[in-house]
Amino acid sequence: MRDGKFTPEFDAFVKEKLDKWHVPGMSIAVIQGDDVCAKGYGFARLPDEPVRPETLFNCASMTKAFTATATSLLVDDKNHPDVKWDTPMSHLIGDDFVLSDGRYTAEVTIEDMLSHRSGLPDCDDACYGIYAKNPDNTKSIVRKLRHIPLVSPLRTTYNYCNVGYTVVAHMIERLTGQWFGDFLREKIWEPLGMKNTYYGLDDLRKRRGTDDLAKSYRWDKIEEKNEEMPWCDQPEGSGCGEVFSNVLDYAAFLKCMMKKSGPISEEGHKELVAPRIITSPGEEPMPFMAHRLYALGWEIENFHGERTVGHDGAVTGFACKMLYIPRLNWGMVAFGNKDFANDAIDGIAWGLVDDLMGIPEEQRFDWDEDAQRIWDKYEPKTREQLFPKIPDPPIPLSRPLSEYAGVYNHPGFGDMVVELKDGKLQVDATDRTWRFMHYLDHVSGDFFFVDRVEVPSKETGTGKAQFRINADGRVIAFGMDLIAGMEDEKEPIWFERGDLHEGKDEGGSG
Repeated sequence: MRDGKFTPEFDAFVKEKLDKWHVPGMSIAVIQGDDVCAKGYGFARLPDEPVRPETLFNCASMTKAFTATATSLLVDDKNHPDVKWDTPMSHLIGDDFVLSDGRYTAEVTIEDMLSHRSGLPDCDDACYGIYAKNPDNTKSIVRKLRHIPLVSPLRTTYNYCNVGYTVVAHMIERLTGQWFGDFLREKIWEPLGMKNTYYGLDDLRKRRGTDDLAKSYRWDKIEEKNEEMPWCDQPEGSGCGEVFSNVLDYAAFLKCMMKKSGPISEEGHKELVAPRIITSPGEEPMPFMAHRLYALGWEIENFHGERTVGHDGAVTGFACKMLYIPRLNWGMVAFGNKDFANDAIDGIAWGLVDDLMGIPEEQRFDWDEDAQRIWDKYEPKTREQLFPKIPDPPIPLSRPLSEYAGVYNHPGFGDMVVELKDGKLQVDATDRTWRFMHYLDHVSGDFFFVDRVEVPSKETGTGKAQFRINADGRVIAFGMDLIAGMEDEKEPIWFERGDLHEGKDEGGSG
């Protein structure tokens, strides 16, 4: 930047990143003290509608900072004396909040949920979205946690868990009697002058319409072009996502954080960015950074000796990042309208920080190379990697393939319908918050290799599945990897075969 404006060199740098990562458009704002410089790049809607600073985007997990901020306002509210960061959730929302271990139920606090250290795993696949017969709501999601397996001791391990924020949003709604979106608008957005921020697509449609909302895209590697996708609509994911906004409004929020100003109290500002847990203690940090820490809706890092505070976001067809450096009174926010636009955003964001700090060119990190390294690292595991010791010849199926088809149920994850189509088994889970299909290919015995295809993004993954047969020769259970890292565990999530019963796809009935 020069004289408070983006330079031609920076414009060219942004264009290079957008082209490399096939991002149609991006909006960027930089805050320096009281000054905000914002600009749009590329296209909000292909083929030719440009991005402007006013263009709206899905803010994805950058919503979490608002959920934590909303909680801080309740902590300071004398009308809610029981709400403290270390108050157990069960003391505030009663038997809505029950976990599979009674000690966790009694001890998990607000800050445990907001810092991803509750012992709960990422369990998004347990949530029913708008395409389900009975979609979930915040209450029904919270109540199904009693059936979700815990994966780590309390306060020992960082397990990123969107549902933890849904629990807190439900708590706020229950204690205040307000819809969470109305609470955010009244207590945070209006005081900050954030007039172009909305909570969910329905709120946006009712208040303004979607003419200024960027379209969402995925890059089709075969056709070598961007393909438009429907906007991601996940009202059940309250607290962890659902905010729609632009860089100008988020700049106002970042100013509040940087200045430590209202509506957040001085103590609230302190607590929101106080680190609670290390996110990846087993990984060696980059030479110029320290281990990343998680606070309450914010990630705390150290970049070349400067403390940074920020958070990323990603949802189908959108990605975003906000970041500020307290000592330098500097911040930035960026939105892009493509799956995994974070690959471009990270390079741009940290490039701005490099410029700000005067980092010599030879000492600058190659974020493009790192993004590619991560893509390579998380390439879906092959059949041979997941099943390294398949007997030759493989053990045949215990029963005819058609007998494995049926409805299977887990009290937390709901129904999984296994169908036989074109000679193969498949699971249609497009009624979930994150919609997907599973295609099962027999490996050996009653074990199957799983190809997972996300809908509508067509992103792929792999996993394992297996069936249980009883002594009578009847297929009685179906097991799948539905929790991150489960493929390395002995036991998958088991769904029992049988008639539909209470607990499946109950959604809003809870």
